[in-house]
Amino acid sequence: MFAYPTAPPVTTAPASLPATQKRLRALVIDDEPDIAQVLGRLIRTCGDFDVLLRMGRFDLDKELPELQPDLVFLDLVMPDFDGFEVLDRIQQILPDTPVVVASAYSTIENAVRAIKLGAFDFLPKPFDPESVQLIIAKLEKDLAQRAQCLSLKRSLLEQDIYLRSINGQSAVILQLHSWIMRVRHTRANVLIEGESGTGKELVARAIHADQGPFVAVNMAAIPDELADSELFGHRRGAFTGASQERKGLLNEANGGTLFLDEVNSMSAMVQAKLLRVIQEKRIRPVGSDHEHSVEFRVISATNENLEKLVQEGRFRRDLYHRLKVLGAALPALRERTEDIPLLAQQFLLHYCRAHGKRLRQIRADALSYLRDREWPGNIRELENLIEAAVILCDDSAHEITAPMLLHLTQEGDSSAESSPSEVLTLAEMERIHIRRIMELTSGNKAQAARMLAIDYKTLLRKL
Repeated sequence: MFAYPTAPPVTTAPASLPATQKRLRALVIDDEPDIAQVLGRLIRTCGDFDVLLRMGRFDLDKELPELQPDLVFLDLVMPDFDGFEVLDRIQQILPDTPVVVASAYSTIENAVRAIKLGAFDFLPKPFDPESVQLIIAKLEKDLAQRAQCLSLKRSLLEQDIYLRSINGQSAVILQLHSWIMRVRHTRANVLIEGESGTGKELVARAIHADQGPFVAVNMAAIPDELADSELFGHRRGAFTGASQERKGLLNEANGGTLFLDEVNSMSAMVQAKLLRVIQEKRIRPVGSDHEHSVEFRVISATNENLEKLVQEGRFRRDLYHRLKVLGAALPALRERTEDIPLLAQQFLLHYCRAHGKRLRQIRADALSYLRDREWPGNIRELENLIEAAVILCDDSAHEITAPMLLHLTQEGDSSAESSPSEVLTLAEMERIHIRRIMELTSGNKAQAARMLAIDYKTLLRKL
């Protein structure tokens, strides 16, 4: 986690504009207050900008995604850290945000290095108003072009049923959408890594996007003794019980995509056989004397770190490099909590239609509860919880509340942790429920009483 130069944000802006005109936000990072203020004033004279100044230490990883600047002016040389390292970090967090590097050390080497790291331009100190105006004009033109591209991307997304299935507005999901669009039109093999329930198959189908057959294979479900027949097919009479010819999953994927789920679970024998097929693009069905060619793109998924398995000798290095020409690591749900309300509402609408319920919304206290959970099962766990709430809610209910969700998760937790002999008394269950409500409301007794549907004095007595 990085920590960087400056004081609380200083926001300076001209008089408000019409609601239809979007004001651009410029972030100035400089450890010298006088210089930062001068640059801020120059930026404001060039257009309609909100200028945010950072002149002391601040947590870049935390604040930059919240600030969402349209452009950044970054001092290259500041105490205690490397400006080039800051530039690189900004590029990782907000890759589409232009960064102008400003420095009194305006050597050719510094300028070239900054541009190679992704800086939009290099501004030497002391500032020349005309130079700042020229850079701002270039930035505004660039931002207008980026806005057009973003509008086009959003239009494509709205029409793309596969990308719409990967729902979310967090920066990491928007970047994933862009990555899928780039990868989709290649035939390179792809490895998708992520915890269970993060949507690896949805990403695989979005990459495939109806380009021929899509054949999904759960490698954990194929025992070694059936692997040859399942993957490569067999001729009639090839072995006892082979009364009919079987095409095989690899043949079925010919001309399209072979999706190998849970590749981390493959035995050494299956790994060796699969490696040869991927290398040679030829297979021989069991009982056949002849090989024939196949052509498909391989998309693999794993819920373990495959590179670590290679280092431990549990996965073939040569196969790993064949599978991972391109790679993506999907975020856990706890790493994109800003998407939880959107996902929860999507599941609510879907399961209300499926089960004939009339729930319209998820109440604010319930959304807070959902954001605070750890979600070891990720999106799949969230979906299951919302479906259970829809099914079990009273027919007269119009919204999902925190107590409803607490009751469901409490049942799940107790069933997972308790044996049949560990039956809680009603008083014990009430005590657990009240304690959880108090934690959810951060000790606010009035709010807790409303959520528990009891009066304030009753809650005090029970506490």
